[in-house]
Amino acid sequence: MSNNDVVKAVLGQLPAALSENVSLATPLTMSRIEGRDEVVKVLRQLADSFGIGAPEFIAADGERAFVTFVGSGQGHEVGLLAVLTRGAPDTYSAVDLYARPWPFVKLVRDHLAASDDRFRDDIDLSEHYAPGGPPGGFLAQQPAGLPELSADVVFHSPVLTDTATGSELVGFILNAVGEISGVPRFRIVSSFGPGFVMVYDATVHGHTWQLAGVCSLDSSGKIDDMRIYSRPWPVSAFFRGEGYKLMRDRLGPQYWQGEHPLAVLGEA
Repeated sequence: MSNNDVVKAVLGQLPAALSENVSLATPLTMSRIEGRDEVVKVLRQLADSFGIGAPEFIAADGERAFVTFVGSGQGHEVGLLAVLTRGAPDTYSAVDLYARPWPFVKLVRDHLAASDDRFRDDIDLSEHYAPGGPPGGFLAQQPAGLPELSADVVFHSPVLTDTATGSELVGFILNAVGEISGVPRFRIVSSFGPGFVMVYDATVHGHTWQLAGVCSLDSSGKIDDMRIYSRPWPVSAFFRGEGYKLMRDRLGPQYWQGEHPLAVLGEA
C-alpha cells in the first residue's frame, strides 16, 4: 500500500484500506470502536476536529504503518500519531491513535463532546482502565533503555504545552515521568533510518497509560528530537496533575496552559 493510501486510511478517506471488522482506539475515548463504517466515521470526525491533512512523518515495516500529523485543534497546535496494524493483504485490521499535548487535546474533545455522546460518555474511570491493544501484545525482550540524549535534544511532551530543549532539562522531565508512571512496557520498537518509533504502556493511579513516540538520532546515535503522544485522555489528565506537582518549581506557566493541572485531582 502506498504512503498516500496509508494517510488516506487514517483520515477516513479510503475505507477499502480497512478490513470490515477493523477496530479503532482513539485518544479521546476508553473503548475500542469496532467495524469499518463506525471507524471511518470517527476517523473523519477526528481528522476534521484535529485539523490534520498532510503527514509530518510516515514509515512502515512488515506488520504496521506509522503516521504523524501536526494540526490546529480549536486554534492550538496539536499532534496526532497513528499506528496501523496490517490485516488481510492491502488492508489494516486495527488503528491506534495517540495525541498531544493534553490541554489542547482537551479542547478538541470538548468540541466533539458538545455534539456527540461518544466523546462525552466514554470516559469512565470508575474501574482501572485496561486497554484492548494495540494488537500483538508486549515485546518478549524489553529494551534495556533508550539511547543517550544529545546536548541540544528537543522534547515534545504529551502533556506540556511548551517544548523543552537541552539534555539537562529534558533529562529532568524524563526522570519525573519515570517517578510517576513507572517502568514502561514496550509493545513496539521499530527503527527507520536515523531514528525509531516506540509504542509502550505505563501506569498512572492504577490505570494503564498508553504512549507512542517518534525519536530521531543525530550523527553520533544520540536522541536529538522526541515527539511523544498519549491516550486515553482521562488518564493523561491524571499524569499531568502528578507531573505538575513534581515539575512546577522548574517549569514555568508556559508549560501548563489550559485547565489547572491539579483540577482533575481535586486539589486546585
